Amino acid sequence: MPVQHLRIDDTRTWFLAGDRDAMVGDVLDLATSSAMRVRFGRYAKGAQHEWIVTHEETMIVTRGALRVRFDGGEEVARSGDVIALSKGTRVVYRGEEDGTEVVFVTHMHRVSSDREVATAVEPVVRSLSSVPRLVPSKPAA
Repeated sequence: MPVQHLRIDDTRTWFLAGDRDAMVGDVLDLATSSAMRVRFGRYAKGAQHEWIVTHEETMIVTRGALRVRFDGGEEVARSGDVIALSKGTRVVYRGEEDGTEVVFVTHMHRVSSDREVATAVEPVVRSLSSVPRLVPSKPAA
């Protein structure tokens, strides 16, 4: 489909990401797109989770504020702000306001020799108290 209109309400499944009030869910993933993943996040005030960025990623805060801690510093992104994240960066996301909503956009780089999409490193999903939980991936060697 050449044009897709995606909203937070289109998220099919929400996963617990760290604290009980930090949730993420895909609206566009590798099953529906060969080159891009779009994930929404919802955070209550104080809810946080750790993540290792697996591909170049852009984060857009659409509501509230999200603190992003990383080795060497931290940034607080507010509604309308964009943060670019590099592959391999270990981050901790923390909701600074109740009802914080974020869009994560990940572009899967193409292999130049045969123009095939490189295989993505997907996070491991495991059940925690009957709620699926995303566990950060380890960076590729």
